[in-house]
Order: sequence, then structure tokens, then C-alpha cells
Amino acid sequence: MMLLNPLALGVSTLDASPFPLSLSLVKDHLAEDTSDNDALIETLMRAAILWAEGSMRRTIYARSHAWTLANFPRGAIRLPRGKTQSVESVAYSSGGQTATLTGPSSVPAGTDYQEDFTGDDGGVLMPPRGSGWPSADCDVPAPVTITFTAGWQAEDVPADIIHGLLFAISDGFENRGTADMSAGRNCETREALISPYRLHRWY
Repeated sequence: MMLLNPLALGVSTLDASPFPLSLSLVKDHLAEDTSDNDALIETLMRAAILWAEGSMRRTIYARSHAWTLANFPRGAIRLPRGKTQSVESVAYSSGGQTATLTGPSSVPAGTDYQEDFTGDDGGVLMPPRGSGWPSADCDVPAPVTITFTAGWQAEDVPADIIHGLLFAISDGFENRGTADMSAGRNCETREALISPYRLHRWY
């Protein structure tokens, strides 16, 4: 049986404007009434999100991902990084040329594979009923690349994760001058808040 063999995962940077985590909410949490520290707070917001995403092995705020596999598995592919919003395409190398598969959430939509995005622990892709995935070249740098969007929309992020981010930002603000987001008086509280959302798969 051919097992899933990930080679690389690229996650787009969080550069949306406006920033998906509310600055006013963070400043209320920090009891900051002026704009003097806004730039610092925004830096800490980004650091807190990266800390939480790394700890949970999932993407919080929806953005694009590119996942490279060494081959197609036999059967289902469960995507990494948590809640899947859509799969733009599945590209693979065949005979030295790139071929592209599309599914129900692609634009335009296709029928080359099945999708199930109902859970928050990663979408599932399967080949069409009665068939399998195509054969991919194994002697190229990127035999299979799945481009997909993972993470929640800003209004759908669980409240516990938002609270965990606020406590992480508070720790960073209190300990400003250091880039270490793994320490602080709220460390145990924020870890407890995000721990139910931690993915235990290694990819």
C-alpha cells in the first residue's frame, strides 16, 4: 500500500488588510488607550498567531497553502493545517509534463476528485468512485502539489483561540524586548485554551 509522503508545505503570509484580529479588541485587553504602541502591538499580534499556529499545527486565519507530496497515496488524502475552505487544484507531474486535477471547490469546478470539508481537522480528498489517483513521476522535485485554503474565516475562529491569542499578546507586551512567545505569566492559561484544537498528526 502506498503511504502518504509529504515533502514540503508552504503557507502564505498573513498580510491581509485589515488585519483579521481586531486591534481595538487587543488594545482593550491590554488597557491601552493611546496609539503610541500600535506598531508594537501589531507585531505582537503576528507573533502570537504564529506561536498558536505552530503549537496547534493548524492555520487559524484562512489563507493559501501549497502542499507537495512524493506521490499519490492509495485512497484518501487528509489535508494538513485544520479547517479546509477549498482546494484550488491538484497538480502532478506525468511524463515530464504538469497535469492538473480540479474538484467541486475549484474555480471553475471539476469532477476529478471528491471532497469532504465538514470537519475542522483537515479536509479529505478521494478519487472518483470506482477509480484511483493517477500515476505521478517520482523523479521530479514536486511530483504532486495540492493548492488549498485552510483556516477559519475571521468571524468563525473559536473564542478559546481568540482568548489564547489575547493572553499571548499580553505576555509579549509585558515582556517586550524579547521575541520569545513561549513564556509569560499567562503561559499555562493560553496553552490550556488552545490545547483542545491541537492536531496530533505529524503533518
